[in-house]
Amino acid sequence: MKKLLLLAMLVLSAVVYCFAGDVAEYKDLGFSSDGTKFVFAQYGVADKSFQAWAEIFTVDILSNTYVKSAVFSTNPSSATSGKSGTAVFEALYEKNKAVLSNYTANDVSIDKVMYIRGNESKKSDEIISFKDYEKVTSADDVSYSLQRIMFKEGSGMNTKSSFYIVLEKKDAQNKVLSRQVIGTPDYKRKGIIDYTIEKVWTDEKGKNIVILVEKKVADANGTSIRYMIEAAPLQ
Repeated sequence: MKKLLLLAMLVLSAVVYCFAGDVAEYKDLGFSSDGTKFVFAQYGVADKSFQAWAEIFTVDILSNTYVKSAVFSTNPSSATSGKSGTAVFEALYEKNKAVLSNYTANDVSIDKVMYIRGNESKKSDEIISFKDYEKVTSADDVSYSLQRIMFKEGSGMNTKSSFYIVLEKKDAQNKVLSRQVIGTPDYKRKGIIDYTIEKVWTDEKGKNIVILVEKKVADANGTSIRYMIEAAPLQ
């Protein structure tokens, strides 16, 4: 019995160790009026220090880069100690609301969400397939497939990784109508051990696609969860 109890404690310790770290909260903040910019936020409380933090990013969809003048952050510090991530995010948003209002005219419409990862056991490199339901009954019935391709070297905190996403558009006969690569495969990120596509949606006119990617980050505190966006005009 003592041996079984000790074994159970060791297993539990291993699980806690593997999942130590903090998990960010993600929030959509909306599209610009022309659908070419998208704003999102992530925030949380740093593991162990219990200091809150928040980040707001504005993405230029056409170039898949950040709008530098509309990126804001509050780092964890003694000033945010004991505060919630939500409170720190709200303060950061209010402080920069005048700038962000130029890029957040339209909310993400539920009708424009094309994919949400529901199966947690789904591997991060599996092909994702989904329909464009607005066209499913029309003559130009189309579907899409996404696959994340990742390059990684090293392990743990010393990992260096990059990835890109292959997007294919197909007709009702499964013929490929277009194929595009989204992302920056040459850009290596330190400490990122995996990337998983969590959600896919478009702007109100269906011209631009936005892909939410979960990042698993290995650091001194364990494995933390962060988010990023990849985006592009649909071909």
